[in-house]
Amino acid sequence: MSTTRIDLIRHGEPEGGNVFRGRTDHALTELGRWQFAERVRRFDSRWTWIVSSPLSRCHSAAEQLASARQLPLLSDERWAEIDYGDWENREVSEVMAEYADDSRRLWADPLNFCAPNGEPVPQLQQRVVAAWQELLDVHRGEHLLLVSHGGVMRVLAQHLLSLAPEAMNRLAIPYAGLLRFRIDHSEYEGKAQVWVSLEGMDGSVLRPDDEEAL
Repeated sequence: MSTTRIDLIRHGEPEGGNVFRGRTDHALTELGRWQFAERVRRFDSRWTWIVSSPLSRCHSAAEQLASARQLPLLSDERWAEIDYGDWENREVSEVMAEYADDSRRLWADPLNFCAPNGEPVPQLQQRVVAAWQELLDVHRGEHLLLVSHGGVMRVLAQHLLSLAPEAMNRLAIPYAGLLRFRIDHSEYEGKAQVWVSLEGMDGSVLRPDDEEAL
């Protein structure tokens, strides 16, 4: 039997405020850079590869860490956040007021949701699960760090843990939140077996003690 570990870290706080920030490519704030570095410090591991969404709020921090650790970095479009279509870069409160029925469906039935002119959630999950399976096929037995987004992490966790669809919105994944998965590979009666466990989770909100810590 062999074991693969994959740690998923959400990006830190980005610029732009409280908006639907799917494919909108905001950079990290100073706080966001600190949050990512602090989460890495708390959960430091001997990663063999770093994988990242190409959006700058993920890729910039991943690239800096890969350079510091002299680790290979893979950027994959499939790990990018969902496309919110007409909701992109609009204030959440504004969208909730204008699209009240749609926004309720987002929380009540997320796996059947699609923002106007956006990417359907099932399509997001399909590409994320395909990218995940590719990582397991190529990097079996390794320990990977994956830097991605809240929506991506929720649909992946829902799939891997066989959660009820509405449960994925109950996962607290703040900026720089972490999910740690353990994947055990074995064989039974000539057939490959894969067992996925959520080995760790940290949904604590990271804030420096004072502004000088930034």
